[in-house]
Amino acid sequence: MFAGRTGEVLALDDVSLELASGSFTCIVGPSGCGKSTLLRILGGLETATLGTVTSNLTATGVPTSAFVFQEHGVFPWFTVLDNVAFGVRMAGVRKSERLKTAHDWIDKIGLDGFEGAYPHQLSGGMRQRIAIARAFATGSPSMLMDEPLGALDAQTRMLMQEQLMHVWESDQKTVVLVTHQIEEALLLGDVVIVMSARPGKVKEIIKVPFGRPRPSDLEGTPEFAQLRQHIWNALRDEVMLSMGFS
Repeated sequence: MFAGRTGEVLALDDVSLELASGSFTCIVGPSGCGKSTLLRILGGLETATLGTVTSNLTATGVPTSAFVFQEHGVFPWFTVLDNVAFGVRMAGVRKSERLKTAHDWIDKIGLDGFEGAYPHQLSGGMRQRIAIARAFATGSPSMLMDEPLGALDAQTRMLMQEQLMHVWESDQKTVVLVTHQIEEALLLGDVVIVMSARPGKVKEIIKVPFGRPRPSDLEGTPEFAQLRQHIWNALRDEVMLSMGFS
């Protein structure tokens, strides 16, 4: 519940979820349906008016969840190395160890050789890779990602999806990712949660049947097209409702 200009606004209503440890969950839904609010509640940045969030994830010296936002949020005055090391630095990890961790993740995301570069010297996709590497490097057992690839062009986004999957499969953190792209949800997720228009409710929970690693031609298969259409059918009326169409 939020205070709006004309009174209280109910962002989410009767949302009940169970997320498996080590799973990759994607949330899709109309604009304004409370997806980002749900993410912030899961990460402890917002407190639910009613209900509880229970987690069996444990972390020592670091937050339980690391965030990646659509606007990459890297520090412009830090180099790539310092940006990636920032989370473990805040956790009090000694310098030699945190720099080793940062170097490892820079290598994993394909930015080896750019350690001394500053964000303004890099492309948008490279800056977003920094944000993702920083989140993984913290050591938090879960990652909450709010449209992390939404600002990228189509080609860069496809490559970043592949890279994100490659990194996640080697680390197996519990990930919850908000996206407006049905295709992205199916390419990345183990589970897709379809939300209703505001107040956001869980309209459907879909277990993605495609194995891992996912083939590069998955989007061209009839099974992918059928599931994409199923999700759009579930979303279409909700999107129209959110836009004021009956």
